[in-house]
Amino acid sequence: MSDFNPVTLFFILYESMGVWLWLLLGLALVLLVGIVTSVLRLRRAGRPVKRPVIAALVVGLIATVAATFAVPAWTLAGPGALSAAIDYAFAFLFALVPGAAVAALVFMMAARRCVSRGAATV
Repeated sequence: MSDFNPVTLFFILYESMGVWLWLLLGLALVLLVGIVTSVLRLRRAGRPVKRPVIAALVVGLIATVAATFAVPAWTLAGPGALSAAIDYAFAFLFALVPGAAVAALVFMMAARRCVSRGAATV
Protein backbone atom coordinates (compact mmCIF):
# COMPACT_ATOMS: atom_id res chain seq x y z
CA MET A 1 0.00 0.00 0.00
CA SER A 2 2.99 2.36 0.18
CA ASP A 3 2.81 2.76 -3.61
CA PHE A 4 -0.85 3.84 -3.54
CA ASN A 5 -0.85 7.48 -4.61
CA PRO A 6 -2.96 9.71 -6.92
CA VAL A 7 -1.00 8.65 -10.00
CA THR A 8 -1.66 5.00 -9.23
CA LEU A 9 -5.32 5.76 -8.64
CA PHE A 10 -5.50 7.53 -12.01
CA PHE A 11 -4.03 4.55 -13.84
CA ILE A 12 -6.38 2.15 -12.04
CA LEU A 13 -9.35 4.29 -13.08
CA TYR A 14 -8.04 4.67 -16.63
CA GLU A 15 -7.47 0.94 -16.96
CA SER A 16 -10.91 0.04 -15.67
CA MET A 17 -12.94 2.81 -17.35
CA GLY A 18 -11.00 3.58 -20.54
CA VAL A 19 -12.47 6.41 -22.61
CA TRP A 20 -15.40 6.77 -20.20
CA LEU A 21 -13.00 8.29 -17.66
CA TRP A 22 -12.30 11.23 -19.96
CA LEU A 23 -15.96 11.65 -20.85
CA LEU A 24 -17.00 11.68 -17.19
CA LEU A 25 -14.19 14.05 -16.23
CA GLY A 26 -15.24 16.38 -19.06
CA LEU A 27 -18.87 16.23 -17.94
CA ALA A 28 -17.85 16.96 -14.36
CA LEU A 29 -15.82 19.96 -15.48
CA VAL A 30 -18.67 21.34 -17.60
CA LEU A 31 -21.14 20.93 -14.73
CA LEU A 32 -18.73 22.59 -12.28
CA VAL A 33 -18.27 25.57 -14.59
CA GLY A 34 -22.06 25.79 -15.00
CA ILE A 35 -22.62 25.79 -11.25
CA VAL A 36 -19.99 28.45 -10.65
CA THR A 37 -21.34 30.73 -13.38
CA SER A 38 -24.89 30.24 -12.10
CA VAL A 39 -23.87 31.24 -8.58
CA LEU A 40 -22.06 34.29 -9.94
CA ARG A 41 -25.13 35.31 -11.96
CA LEU A 42 -27.34 34.95 -8.90
CA ARG A 43 -24.98 37.05 -6.80
CA ARG A 44 -24.71 39.70 -9.51
CA ALA A 45 -28.51 39.89 -9.74
CA GLY A 46 -28.80 40.08 -5.95
CA ARG A 47 -30.93 36.94 -5.76
CA PRO A 48 -30.58 34.30 -3.01
CA VAL A 49 -29.12 30.89 -3.80
CA LYS A 50 -31.50 29.08 -1.43
CA ARG A 51 -34.34 28.23 -3.85
CA PRO A 52 -32.17 26.80 -6.64
CA VAL A 53 -30.18 24.76 -4.10
CA ILE A 54 -33.32 23.32 -2.51
CA ALA A 55 -34.79 22.48 -5.94
CA ALA A 56 -31.52 20.80 -6.96
CA LEU A 57 -31.36 18.78 -3.73
CA VAL A 58 -34.94 17.56 -4.00
CA VAL A 59 -34.78 16.59 -7.67
CA GLY A 60 -31.26 15.16 -7.27
CA LEU A 61 -32.41 12.97 -4.38
CA ILE A 62 -35.40 11.72 -6.39
CA ALA A 63 -33.13 10.96 -9.35
CA THR A 64 -30.65 9.16 -7.08
CA VAL A 65 -33.36 7.00 -5.54
CA ALA A 66 -34.73 6.17 -8.99
CA ALA A 67 -31.24 5.36 -10.32
CA THR A 68 -30.55 3.12 -7.31
CA PHE A 69 -32.81 0.46 -8.77
CA ALA A 70 -31.11 0.73 -12.17
CA VAL A 71 -27.63 0.07 -10.74
CA PRO A 72 -27.83 -3.75 -11.06
CA ALA A 73 -28.65 -3.37 -14.76
CA TRP A 74 -25.74 -1.07 -15.57
CA THR A 75 -23.26 -3.10 -13.50
CA LEU A 76 -24.41 -6.26 -15.31
CA ALA A 77 -25.55 -7.89 -12.08
CA GLY A 78 -28.52 -10.18 -11.86
CA PRO A 79 -32.01 -8.91 -11.04
CA GLY A 80 -31.77 -10.25 -7.48
CA ALA A 81 -28.52 -8.43 -6.72
CA LEU A 82 -30.17 -6.02 -4.27
CA SER A 83 -30.96 -8.33 -1.40
CA ALA A 84 -29.23 -6.97 1.72
CA ALA A 85 -29.01 -3.51 3.24
CA ILE A 86 -25.37 -3.18 2.23
CA ASP A 87 -26.35 -3.87 -1.39
CA TYR A 88 -28.84 -1.02 -1.31
CA ALA A 89 -26.29 1.25 0.37
CA PHE A 90 -23.67 0.67 -2.31
CA ALA A 91 -26.26 0.91 -5.09
CA PHE A 92 -27.30 4.27 -3.64
CA LEU A 93 -23.67 5.40 -3.61
CA PHE A 94 -23.26 4.38 -7.25
CA ALA A 95 -26.51 6.16 -8.10
CA LEU A 96 -25.18 9.40 -6.63
CA VAL A 97 -23.22 9.96 -9.85
CA PRO A 98 -26.25 10.42 -12.15
CA GLY A 99 -28.18 12.00 -9.28
CA ALA A 100 -25.49 14.65 -8.82
CA ALA A 101 -25.47 15.37 -12.56
CA VAL A 102 -29.24 15.84 -12.53
CA ALA A 103 -29.00 18.04 -9.44
CA ALA A 104 -26.37 20.23 -11.12
CA LEU A 105 -28.54 20.65 -14.21
CA VAL A 106 -31.60 21.50 -12.10
CA PHE A 107 -29.57 24.03 -10.13
CA MET A 108 -28.41 25.74 -13.31
CA MET A 109 -31.95 25.87 -14.74
CA ALA A 110 -33.46 27.12 -11.46
CA ALA A 111 -30.74 29.75 -11.08
CA ARG A 112 -31.34 30.96 -14.63
CA ARG A 113 -35.05 31.22 -13.91
CA CYS A 114 -34.45 33.13 -10.65
CA VAL A 115 -32.13 35.58 -12.40
CA SER A 116 -34.59 36.16 -15.24
CA ARG A 117 -37.50 36.54 -12.82
CA GLY A 118 -35.52 39.11 -10.83
CA ALA A 119 -34.71 41.04 -14.01
CA ALA A 120 -38.38 41.06 -15.05
CA THR A 121 -39.58 42.53 -11.73
CA VAL A 122 -36.97 45.31 -11.61
